[in-house]
Amino acid sequence: MTQSDDQKKFNPGWVASLIALVSVLFGASGAVAQAPAQFDLNQFRPSELRTDGFAVSTADGQGHKRFGFQIYIDYADDPLVFEGAAGSPQAGQQFKIVHQQLTGHITWSLGLWDHLVIFMDLPYSFILDEDLSAADRAFISAIGQNGLIPRGSGLGDVYLGARGNLYGTRDDVFQVALQATLTANTASGADSQQNYLGELKKSPYIGGWFELFTTFNVGDHVRIPLNVGYKTSFVQDVLTLRLGSQLTWGGGLQVLMGDDRFMLTAETFGRTAAASATGFGGREETPVEVLGGFKYNGRTGLAVGVAGTAGVTPGYGAPDWRMIGLLGFTMPEKEEVPPVLDADGDGILDDVDQCPNDPEDMDGFQDKDGCPDFDNDGDGVLDADDGCPMEAEDIDGFEDEDGCPDPDNDGDGILDADDKCPNEPGPPENEGCPDADRDGDGVPDRVDNCPDEPGTVENQGCQAAQLVVIGDGRLEILEKVYFRTGSAKLQPRSFVLLDNVAAVLNAHPEIPLIRVEGHTDSTGALKYNMRLSQKRAETVVRYLVGRGKVSRGRLLAEGFGPTRPVVPDARTRDELAQNRRVEFHIVDVSPEADD
Repeated sequence: MTQSDDQKKFNPGWVASLIALVSVLFGASGAVAQAPAQFDLNQFRPSELRTDGFAVSTADGQGHKRFGFQIYIDYADDPLVFEGAAGSPQAGQQFKIVHQQLTGHITWSLGLWDHLVIFMDLPYSFILDEDLSAADRAFISAIGQNGLIPRGSGLGDVYLGARGNLYGTRDDVFQVALQATLTANTASGADSQQNYLGELKKSPYIGGWFELFTTFNVGDHVRIPLNVGYKTSFVQDVLTLRLGSQLTWGGGLQVLMGDDRFMLTAETFGRTAAASATGFGGREETPVEVLGGFKYNGRTGLAVGVAGTAGVTPGYGAPDWRMIGLLGFTMPEKEEVPPVLDADGDGILDDVDQCPNDPEDMDGFQDKDGCPDFDNDGDGVLDADDGCPMEAEDIDGFEDEDGCPDPDNDGDGILDADDKCPNEPGPPENEGCPDADRDGDGVPDRVDNCPDEPGTVENQGCQAAQLVVIGDGRLEILEKVYFRTGSAKLQPRSFVLLDNVAAVLNAHPEIPLIRVEGHTDSTGALKYNMRLSQKRAETVVRYLVGRGKVSRGRLLAEGFGPTRPVVPDARTRDELAQNRRVEFHIVDVSPEADD
């Protein structure tokens, strides 16, 4: 098989030596027409998700119960061209067996949980024609190769598959996923005489395409997806070319702008024979294309895009050029509306509670405003009627109306009526009973970050230094949670801190609910800061669930913007930085707190 330098330059299509055809002509006159050449000529297979490129996929998932569909149209120019070899009567003559191919793809995808996506691709070729003269047709007919001439438009082979994300999210530097796709020979099933639309007519036929996807996330704006795969196919001979199973590959560079809404992508993709017997690494068996494109992914789920490719090798199916158009829609992520909370647990929700941090005393006097009456010790007995206004009544059924507590035998500050261990001193957190210490390291279990592993007091009961302390009603963090400026994306330096928070929560299943609070400084618009603080709190929750394996039901995200500053009227850079923070509060969900 030979090709002139000019023809190499202008014809990156399939080159097959017609010397073999001429030998057939002279060695077997009156040859019988060859059966249709049944293989999938179109080397472009659209990617599955809107966060992917055009032909190269990322290792992303799609989110639980999020459905998407995409419509692709691609036009290929001269994807299959024969050329006469030097020394033959047809030397230098081109036979444009497939001159134009216009293919449409309807794809759909469905995310399940956070790591699995199922998808389907239904291709249909609307135009599949040749550019042959009457003499060209006569020659092809004379050598018994009418099976090479396209038989028109038709249905392609259907693709049905699943992608599983094994590691990483968009916030990680590295992601990896596996994808398995099944193909069915629906092209031959719809038309037994089809050619170039799909695999051979065999019944039944189920093929496979198995791929490994990796993605490198370089900062906020650059992604590098890499794909490798193995695609099964029947072995068949088409002239001097032997086709069979293939090794596939692809790589890309995505530049993202406008909060990932705009994508510029450069990609290359191709394949070669998987075995030496079918031409591994051969020029004709190794089609390669390069692609440049633009995609818009709107916040409402709309996706539109346009791309163009050019063939860079003379492999079969690599066109002189290709144009691609995309229109799609994917369900946008639902923004969780934070529930109205009851911070003080008095049964009056914060949006109507005039004293959201001070519980109503429920004494029958102005109980609906959420504010306690004049009851300094909070025992429900108003100071005017309280014999001990600075000491809370224990409400144990014994002289409860005088406002004074009853005796405390063990002197632990918890009156006997409320003390579950009235003769053994213990802290209020244990309802008056002594602290348990399972690992015997001197740190009580309730404040021990590692209750089943002996540690030191300095390390909160662990062997390694800790960044989290179990405090009164909250987890105190010894470092800040850092985000990218003006963004809800975590900085990697906060991963160690959040991993420590997750480890403490997993070690203390008795903590029922943590409210993850996001706070900003007062710089900028209030509405923007409220939304930013909410998104930052949600990012921390997703991290604790995804990477920390904390149960989603134990976490609640809420953003307060600048409304609860640590430093009121902050002006300096340091004061503003103190107000930008994430806090972890233990929420009391006991029945008493709900009454």
